[in-house]
Amino acid sequence: MKIRFALYVAVVSVLLINLISLYKPLWLPFERRIYNLKYEFNIPHEKNEEIVIIDIDEKSLGKLGRYQNWPRAYFAEVLLYLDEVKAVGIDILFAEPDTLPIEAQKYYAKPSFDSLLENAIKENGKVVLVSSFDDKPIFTKFNRIGLGEILTDDDGVVRKGFYTIFGQKTFAAEIGEMIKHEIKQERFLIQFLSENSFRRISFSDVYLKRVPKEYFKDKIVLIGGTAQGLFDFQSVPFKSEGNFPGVLIHANLVNNFINTIEINEISYSYVILLTFILSVILGLLTLNKSIKVYLIFNAILYLLFIIITFILFSLRLELGVIRPSYTFLMTIFVSLIYRYWYEEREKKKIKTIFSRYYSKELVEKVIANPPRLGGEKVDCTVMFADIRNFTPYAEKTDPEKVSQRLNSFLDEMVQTIFSYQGRIDKFIGDCVMSVFGSPVKLQNHALSACYAAVDMVQKAEKLGFKIGIGINSGDAISGNFGSPIRMEYTVIGDSVNLASRLERLTRDFECSIIIGPNTYKKVMQEKYEGLQFRELGRVKVKGKEEELLVYSVQAMAR
Repeated sequence: MKIRFALYVAVVSVLLINLISLYKPLWLPFERRIYNLKYEFNIPHEKNEEIVIIDIDEKSLGKLGRYQNWPRAYFAEVLLYLDEVKAVGIDILFAEPDTLPIEAQKYYAKPSFDSLLENAIKENGKVVLVSSFDDKPIFTKFNRIGLGEILTDDDGVVRKGFYTIFGQKTFAAEIGEMIKHEIKQERFLIQFLSENSFRRISFSDVYLKRVPKEYFKDKIVLIGGTAQGLFDFQSVPFKSEGNFPGVLIHANLVNNFINTIEINEISYSYVILLTFILSVILGLLTLNKSIKVYLIFNAILYLLFIIITFILFSLRLELGVIRPSYTFLMTIFVSLIYRYWYEEREKKKIKTIFSRYYSKELVEKVIANPPRLGGEKVDCTVMFADIRNFTPYAEKTDPEKVSQRLNSFLDEMVQTIFSYQGRIDKFIGDCVMSVFGSPVKLQNHALSACYAAVDMVQKAEKLGFKIGIGINSGDAISGNFGSPIRMEYTVIGDSVNLASRLERLTRDFECSIIIGPNTYKKVMQEKYEGLQFRELGRVKVKGKEEELLVYSVQAMAR
């Protein structure tokens, strides 16, 4: 029943959460934060020797002056110096012709730094320039052009790379194709390297030829700015303050393209399957275990799930956390509601059943630790108590008087049995069947039954009755037996039958109480006071091949 319910809840939770998740603001912002956190724990710090950044940094501005006053001849000189590279990407948009400062015009009759730069591009032959959505560079003959726009998610963080954007090939894709020729990645999660993974060399050092040109041989070179005044900065998952240089994002994209690196999103069908399996487990734990157990195990299981997602991320596999987490919470919440309803229903059922057999105090104990109504093997002591010669008396006496005296007797016997934590199993005419040790566990159930029997004999005599009691201990089957129309909680088995037969032997031995050998052994293992036991001898009992040694018990004389 509970397994079926756990499966049902898991299915409904998965479907409902995925339906609700069509409204992305409910989960996507949180998922992106977790994604950023994964990067903070797993950012690779490996050094990349393939790609070099020629950095327009604060040092370069200090050496060569304000960037706005730089002639394009600077870039021409650098390009001519980089004649043995694999590719050069310039992350600077040359959308308009160059203009010289007035001082420079004194020395050049026909200054044309644009022609100098174009000739350098031609001579280098491996140059990629950036364009924007609105503008293209003025240089187009001897170079490739790629869209330099970097797209962010709704929260302003760069997480995805693109081969094309609105049909235009990206800057990094153009550089990648120059190296690799064929690129299969179209849209992907960028595998970033740390800010210090790429070698950065100041533009001024290259322009002034302070770095040997051999260093750049067979390198991929990106020229771009990291100086604060250039305002080319973005937010990335591990630096969301908007201070990660755009040229480094391009470097990461180029690295992803040329090495076919990316963070692969695990197919959502697998995510749904994993979510369903874990939801079933969480549901079963919540439905079947104690509060302490299911809280601990559910927490451990969820923590393992989170740890696994972080481990997978370090292996370049992205497994979302938020939607599965919502599903887990819903599964646990619904399971708790069902468990409360189911347990309350079971408590009422048990209370209804056992209020007929136990005192109120013992009923509460049964509810706290309910038995298996479907049947279980128990170690208990069974007692049968029958009034001697009651049938002839009933035939000769007024029925109302018989009823009054019998009810008075049975009430006294019931109260006595309850006082020794026994359970009334049933009334069989003028006979009372009771059980000690099931379902409320008693360590000394055999001794409790003996005390109860002695007390019952004394009270019966005060009421004018003589009774015979048979007691036997052993294993029995306890459970709800009967038909769907009428069920009865009782015990059955050989030990029960023997208790009934011992009660009948009390007439033969002319004693009030006879106990079986198992009961006697259990009592002898306990410390007791006020009881006197006497061996009666061996008897042949129906259903037993061997004779049994039986005993009587009575109150010790004072």
